[in-house]
Amino acid sequence: PLVLVGPGTGCAPFRALIEDRAILSADEPAAPILFFFGCRNETKDFLYKDFWFSHMKNCKVLSEQKGGGFFVAFSRDQAQKVYVQHKIQEEGIKVWNFLKSGAWVYVAGSATKMPADVMSTLEEVISSEGGFSKESAS
Repeated sequence: PLVLVGPGTGCAPFRALIEDRAILSADEPAAPILFFFGCRNETKDFLYKDFWFSHMKNCKVLSEQKGGGFFVAFSRDQAQKVYVQHKIQEEGIKVWNFLKSGAWVYVAGSATKMPADVMSTLEEVISSEGGFSKESAS
């Protein structure tokens, strides 16, 4: 299983990975994918929107039917900003279930604050959902 976090242009490498997984899954079942995408505005910069939704529908690799999911955070479309780490927290049980089953986590995109915030959120999920201490989760 995979947990992908790719806000903004960070989604680009995951597009190829998801396409590859989709092709492979035509012959045999593929491990599920949770993908967390974020951007500022849905109408202005929701990169590859149709691609993501096509792989979320009809039992494709991002579909809940296949055990996966696609979660979007728009940081400027409402008064309170929503980032990918907020969506990870909201989906904490799913994320924890992926992690405890040996999921690989890939983060791509901004190298400033986002990766550290995502890591901190993953540690919180491990602590709250997995019952680990904060120290053990890090």
